[in-house]
Amino acid sequence: MAFVVMNITTIVSLRGLPAMAEYGLTSIFYYVFAALVFLVPVALVAAELASAYPQQGGVFRWVGEAFGPRWGFAAIYYQWQAIVIYFPTVLVFAAAALAYIWWPQSFDQALAENKVYTIVVLLVVYWAVTFISFRGIGASSRLSFFGGMLGTIIPGAVLILLAIVYVATGNPVQLDMQTSFLPDFSHLKNMVSAASVFLFFAGMEMQAVHVKELKNPSRDYPLSVLIATIAVVALFIAGTLAVGTVVKTADISLNVSMI
Repeated sequence: MAFVVMNITTIVSLRGLPAMAEYGLTSIFYYVFAALVFLVPVALVAAELASAYPQQGGVFRWVGEAFGPRWGFAAIYYQWQAIVIYFPTVLVFAAAALAYIWWPQSFDQALAENKVYTIVVLLVVYWAVTFISFRGIGASSRLSFFGGMLGTIIPGAVLILLAIVYVATGNPVQLDMQTSFLPDFSHLKNMVSAASVFLFFAGMEMQAVHVKELKNPSRDYPLSVLIATIAVVALFIAGTLAVGTVVKTADISLNVSMI
C-alpha cells in the first residue's frame, strides 16, 4: 500500500482541480479519455516491464535493455530534468496554500503574494527533501508515504466529503448540470484542454525504480499500479466535481488555485 500511495502522489496534484472544474460535467470526459488512451496504457506497459525485470526496474533499465546504456542514461536524465522543473511549481502552490492558514485573511493574501516568502519556502522544502533522500530508500519511501497521505489523499478525501455535506445540507449546486458530457472540439481551446489533461496523468512509470524493494515484484507491482490507476482517476473526477459543486465558475481564480 505504501507503493500504491507513492504512485498516486507522483501523479495527483489538487492544484489542477479548479482549472478542470470550469468545464463542469465535460471534465469527466477529459479525465476518462486521457485515462483510457494514456494512463492505462502507460500503467500496463510499466507493469509488464517491471514484471520482466523485477530485480532492477525503472526507465534506465528498460530503455537500456532495448537501446543500450547511453540511451538509458539519456532517458533517465530527461525524466530528472522534468522533475527538477516540475517540483518548484508545486512548491510555489504549496507556499501560497500554507500562507492561508494564518489570520487575518488580508495578511494571508499579502504573504501568499510575497516573492521572498515563496522563494524561502521553496528552497527550504526542496533542500530538506533532498537531504532526507540522502538517508536512503527507506527514509525516502516513508517521506513519500506520509507526505502523500497528508498532502494529497487526505485533503482530497476531505474536499470530496465536504462537498457531499454541502449538498446534503440543502445548499445550491453551483455545477452547471446542463453542460454537455462531450466537448465541442470545433473550438481550439477545447483541444488544448484535452491535451493538458494528459499531463495530469504523467508519471506512473517513475516509481518503478523501487520495484526491487517489493517482496514479490512480479505480483505486487502490477497490482499496486492497478489500484493506483483506479484511485487516481476517481480522485481527479470526484475532486473536480466537488470544487465545481461548491464554487461558482465565475469565482474560480486560477491564480490562487485551491486556496
